[in-house]
Amino acid sequence: MLQRLVYSRFKVYRVNPKDIDSAPIQPYPFCEPSTYRIVTVINEPATQIVYEDWFKGQDVMWWAWTDAIHFVLQGKAEVTVWQPPDLTEKLVEIVEPPCVYLIPRGARVQWRVLSDVPFRKLVADIPNPGFEAIA
Repeated sequence: MLQRLVYSRFKVYRVNPKDIDSAPIQPYPFCEPSTYRIVTVINEPATQIVYEDWFKGQDVMWWAWTDAIHFVLQGKAEVTVWQPPDLTEKLVEIVEPPCVYLIPRGARVQWRVLSDVPFRKLVADIPNPGFEAIA
């Protein structure tokens, strides 16, 4: 059975560094002892967009549950992606602004922050994965 079509509302977020600077530092889910800052800036059925800061010396490992587009705003990181579906193809890329990259659904990914300033990005998960409890 197909899922019912749900429409999103038009939203605009004007990027403001004060929004993320004032967010609390908290444990990164499923990847402790890593920590991060996160603010959900758009939360609609089509996408959840979050503003994130990650920190040097705290590698983050994740499995992508949705397609995710990352817009790098500050800092520098090494991104390692194991390409789905069988995760045998390993890709490594250094990302910094101005840079946009796609993490495909089903990928395993690791970030290693290389800069002393936080690795700051906007992330659009498509469709909305429903991470409200952790974002």
